[in-house]
Amino acid sequence: MKAMFAALAAALALLVSGCATEYYNAPHEMAEVYGAYPLSDGDTLRIEKKGNRPYARLDGTEPMRLTSIGPLEFVTQDQSLHLQFAPLAFTTEVTVQRLRY
Repeated sequence: MKAMFAALAAALALLVSGCATEYYNAPHEMAEVYGAYPLSDGDTLRIEKKGNRPYARLDGTEPMRLTSIGPLEFVTQDQSLHLQFAPLAFTTEVTVQRLRY
């Protein structure tokens, strides 16, 4: 768990510093991500495509641009959410970490 947080902190530090390059997810990989995901807290996470960019939207919020930091792993532009997607048979599972409230 500590290693995961350390890796996330390092990735976020690179994004903030402007030194990181955005990870490329192929269109067929992104097709697994777009859609609606009911979350355990009652919210619904929606991943949408606007132009050629992915955006995340929680119930009652404005769309937040996603930056890819790894294979099917994203942070929102304001760095309030960390999203990791895992394609499974007939569905895709998402893990959401709220980094800031």
